[in-house]
Amino acid sequence: MRKYLIIILLLLFVTCYYQLKAQQHEIVFQQCYGGNGSDGAFTLTKNNQGILFFGGTSSNDKDVSFNHGGLDYWLVQTDTLGSIIWEYTYGGSENEWPKNMLPLDDGGYLLFGSAWSTDGDVSGLHGGGDFWLVRTDSLGNLLWQKCLGGSCNDRPLQLIEAHGGGYICIGSTCSADGDIAYNHGAWDAWVVRLSESGEIIWEKTYGGGQDFAGSIAKTQDGGYILGTYGSSTDGDVDCIMYDTINVGDIRLIKIDSTGVIEWQDCYGGYDSEGLIEIEQTLDGGYVFLGVTISTGGDVSGFHGPGGDAARWDLWVVKLDATGLIEWQKCLGGYENEQAGFIEQHPDGGYLVGGNSNSTDGDINCNASLPGTYTGWLVKLDASGEIVWQRCLGSQVNNSLSAISILGQEHYLVGGGTRANGSDVDCDLKGQTDIWIVELQDTTVGLKEEHQRQWQLYPNPASTQTWLKLAEHTALEHARIELYSPTGRLLHKAKPTSHFHEIDVAHLPKGLYLVRVWNGESWYVEKLVVR
Repeated sequence: MRKYLIIILLLLFVTCYYQLKAQQHEIVFQQCYGGNGSDGAFTLTKNNQGILFFGGTSSNDKDVSFNHGGLDYWLVQTDTLGSIIWEYTYGGSENEWPKNMLPLDDGGYLLFGSAWSTDGDVSGLHGGGDFWLVRTDSLGNLLWQKCLGGSCNDRPLQLIEAHGGGYICIGSTCSADGDIAYNHGAWDAWVVRLSESGEIIWEKTYGGGQDFAGSIAKTQDGGYILGTYGSSTDGDVDCIMYDTINVGDIRLIKIDSTGVIEWQDCYGGYDSEGLIEIEQTLDGGYVFLGVTISTGGDVSGFHGPGGDAARWDLWVVKLDATGLIEWQKCLGGYENEQAGFIEQHPDGGYLVGGNSNSTDGDINCNASLPGTYTGWLVKLDASGEIVWQRCLGSQVNNSLSAISILGQEHYLVGGGTRANGSDVDCDLKGQTDIWIVELQDTTVGLKEEHQRQWQLYPNPASTQTWLKLAEHTALEHARIELYSPTGRLLHKAKPTSHFHEIDVAHLPKGLYLVRVWNGESWYVEKLVVR
């Protein structure tokens, strides 16, 4: 019996060891962007030139060539090494608040957010703040712009591609004039269907006395799933709310291609919830990311005392195709968590990003100073269990706001940072910089070594190491890069032969990352300098 127990323990140890090896997500690239003001990124992607990101800036120097006044939209294209190729700002003398951006089939971009100006690039403002669309060409030149709204404030949230071409944009409105035909109460969720040229095809409001838009996603049947939150029990609200006093509960509304309600349901607890993002999942159901301070109702596993508006958990809820809860998960610790994004992983799990100033509960990696925030990236499996987590940032306030999945264990993450240290190692420009980080599971490279047929030796190294490329590697396309443990580029070269020397004599002892581009794929290998 003892012999079998030892075997079982050994098998468990080996299993845990390899699981841990698969969770070594290292920074293989990072860069900071901005000027002397505050800068933030909300959408980012990789294209054939490098990284393209969209955000906002109040700066007027360093990386930012011009500012119209206050906060501007900021669109930036970099090369493959992260250096800026071109950048443009869009706005007027007041504040324009960016939300997200869509790359278009012709190579151009459609930018979305709010406008408060009546000058500069902005024209046609209805009053207060409007939804603001900016259409550019592939080089960022402004082609057209359009304001949507009424005389009261209109708060944009999200822009997506619509079924059959054109776009859907959503937000919240207290208007009942201009582009808004009807308002149920103080605030409604507002959905607008647009043509490719930005003309309104249809628009609808949803709510009762107090309702706010959160997110929208296309569904496989040609319709849309709309996520809102609020405390209304009137208007078109037709589901049971747990909380009708505070912020309210989350309401999901399934609509057809013309905005007609097909079904709706409410989710939450006895305190407050808010909705950040919703997606239709690969199995035809739905998943949403919200925040909660509840301890009852649909919510279980909350980490704080409950009911404290200064201590929120992230709340991930998986639904079937009819809106029934399959599972729910509170993520966080005793202090406060802020939600950023959720993205379904190709393996059926989920990537959840946000910020945390907790050091307990689910958070086991926060190195930020007390009272400040670290960026927090969590991988959940298809059942909502934590697979791995990664805190990102320095010891001062950091944030995560965008992600792009580049491969099975390869991610591009965007956020903000205020200081160097810990993970942050870049040329900071001002108050808050945009911080873009490329993460990769470096053990993937080790497991694929027999396939790529290249060698790094000696490893460990003290003076130099040699990289032997496979004989079939096309040298004209190959590239070699060496990165510090924090993602700073230390060496880059285009090899002239299949043997390439990397000098490490000047480097401190430690762990480094070598990246090789063979013309088709990146491969990563750890290098130990001693």
